[in-house]
Amino acid sequence: MNDGNAHERAQRLMDRDRVEGIALEERRWLDAHLAACETCAAWAEAGEAALRMLRSVSVAVPPGLATSATLLVRERGAQLRKQRAQNLALAAACALSWVAGVASAPLVWRLFAWLGSALDLPGMVWQLAFVFWWFVPAAAATLVIIVARTRSRTDLNMSDSDFV
Repeated sequence: MNDGNAHERAQRLMDRDRVEGIALEERRWLDAHLAACETCAAWAEAGEAALRMLRSVSVAVPPGLATSATLLVRERGAQLRKQRAQNLALAAACALSWVAGVASAPLVWRLFAWLGSALDLPGMVWQLAFVFWWFVPAAAATLVIIVARTRSRTDLNMSDSDFV
């Protein structure tokens, strides 16, 4: 490993050590490198000095910030619970709809075939009508879900801005 890579590795290890810690083998390599390299040792000391300064700075928290943050978190939790319940109800409705659709498909197929022959329609026409019978309600339901979710997100964004 050339010197440039060793310095970069040392800096990466120092940064990672401050955030999440490093493995024992990496710690040994870093300690040995810092003992031998004045540049990296100075970099490490400068980083530690900067962290000490940051830790010594006190930040005044505006009154009511904790209360409004707690209120916002609770309201978001309530919204997520409500959304979870709505999603569960939606999933149950979709499952029931599919079961009913599959169970009734043979009967509806016969109905479309009978209508096609009674109206003297080509097979392709009444068969396409049957396909639309399957897909149009699903497409409409999908559109309703998308619109409802868009409104829900818009309402959520409006309620979030009330706390700021």
